[in-house]
Amino acid sequence: MSFYNKSKKNTGKINKNLTLAQIIEEAATKPEYRALFYERMLKDYIYVLVEQGYTSSELTVGIDPHVPIIALDNGVIPVFTNPDRIYDSGAITQEMDYIKVRGRSFLELTIGNQIIVNPFSKYYKELIAIEISEMLNGSIFTPKHSPVIHTRMNALIGTPEQSPTALLSDLSNMFKSIIAITHAHIGWTFMDQIDTNAHYIIAIETEGELPFSQIAKLTSTICQQHLKADEVIDIVKLEKGGDFSEFFYNQSTPFYSKK
Repeated sequence: MSFYNKSKKNTGKINKNLTLAQIIEEAATKPEYRALFYERMLKDYIYVLVEQGYTSSELTVGIDPHVPIIALDNGVIPVFTNPDRIYDSGAITQEMDYIKVRGRSFLELTIGNQIIVNPFSKYYKELIAIEISEMLNGSIFTPKHSPVIHTRMNALIGTPEQSPTALLSDLSNMFKSIIAITHAHIGWTFMDQIDTNAHYIIAIETEGELPFSQIAKLTSTICQQHLKADEVIDIVKLEKGGDFSEFFYNQSTPFYSKK
């Protein structure tokens, strides 16, 4: 096993053959495992608790947008790297139903929500909405080095000095056709543990049952038409108690409001 040599600039060798749970544990003390965690979280199968009686046990391509996912009391969605992790620490004693699905498919479905991986295990990982957005758009893979485990993102949020008027016009025209969208805001954000540069963030408030993943994909398609090669835009669901909700609700004026 390789260890850091503090007298050299290179880091220890990364073992890419570890399980996802083992990668989370390694990342607790070895920041170089952070990018590997994000990569494997997108590619590997994860296990998601569902309401009793749901019949599909394995979803290899996509995921039913109406699957009855179980969330914790605080609204965070628990996922597990292995069915055995569901019962760690004795937090859950009764047998639970679950589905097996690729990480990327699940994150795309639940974009805008907060996720926690192996919540009852000694080593766990919280994924906040903006972090998931950057996993899906790929910008997470060009971050500053930082630990994966037990970190709370130091995120700055504010109003952009210059608004991308053409982008906002195109988004507003598209949002008019989606009755589920009530308001949309634009912000300017920087997360010191992830981002190299500050960038725009689109926060969308919705009502009804239309999956936010569909709204995020449509929004992303419009955004991509306005982005340069090295630019990214985060797309998050705006709701009370969510990421940056206090800023958007109290200090921001929406660029789109449903009429």
